[in-house]
Amino acid sequence: MRLVVVGLGRMGSALATALVASGDAVAGFDISADARERAHAAGVEVADSLAGAVAVADVVVTSLPTSATVREVVGELAGLLPAGSMLLEMSTCAPAFATQASTLLARRGITFVDCPVSGKPPAMTMLVGGAAGVLGEAEQVLGAAVSTLIHLGRLGGGYEAKLLQQYVKYARFLVGAEALAFARERGLDVAQTARALASGTGGRPGLATAEEHFLGDAAAVAAHAPTSTIVKDVGGLMRPKGPFAMSDADLNKIRGFQLYLPAESSDTVPGHTAPQYANTTTAVFFKNTRVQ
Repeated sequence: MRLVVVGLGRMGSALATALVASGDAVAGFDISADARERAHAAGVEVADSLAGAVAVADVVVTSLPTSATVREVVGELAGLLPAGSMLLEMSTCAPAFATQASTLLARRGITFVDCPVSGKPPAMTMLVGGAAGVLGEAEQVLGAAVSTLIHLGRLGGGYEAKLLQQYVKYARFLVGAEALAFARERGLDVAQTARALASGTGGRPGLATAEEHFLGDAAAVAAHAPTSTIVKDVGGLMRPKGPFAMSDADLNKIRGFQLYLPAESSDTVPGHTAPQYANTTTAVFFKNTRVQ
């Protein structure tokens, strides 16, 4: 099987060199002459043009920096790839693009799969927009660089999962930054505050708690503090006389979070009537996603 990597930047070159190190013959192309030279030095068979790189390719993997570049390159590849080949697109794009690209390439007998990645070889995670087996023989070859392969079941699912992955990651970054900004403003030692945050239960990824809810793990959910604790703790910190003074209007935004509670629960936020749902067991969704 002839595999070609298009886009020899940080991620693409890491993938190509990992495959070469495992003994696979890998070709590559990048518009940057410097990138081509670095890849060639690492053992990648480098072509001088996109057409030359993919002319007899069985599988092409694209790893490109922007959505506009992905769209442009995929459009070019539609006219260059041989029928029966496969295009695995590893960039981070809008889910709708997967359908557009698949439709365009299918007219020429080319299979498209969205496969965004995170991490670095040999421990990359690949989010596959399709069912198990959709990658065919390429799955075994990519195993030299990808340690975790997650099939999302349908076209575009890989892109969607990657965007959600980024959303969770950056939300945590922003919340952490906000907490440390508060600490600095109050004159606390930022490094020590960061240690305090990491060592407490608040350092536990919120994703794990959300997963317990969506998987129906009632026992795990019941082990957490009740939702009224959210209001008590946040109110104690941010009420007008607290260390991080917040107006009543803004505090009410927190109190007004739309909590999903079990039907039998009386654990409602003071002054707020929460809707009751029989099949839910914890408060994970909020009416307001941030306090302005």
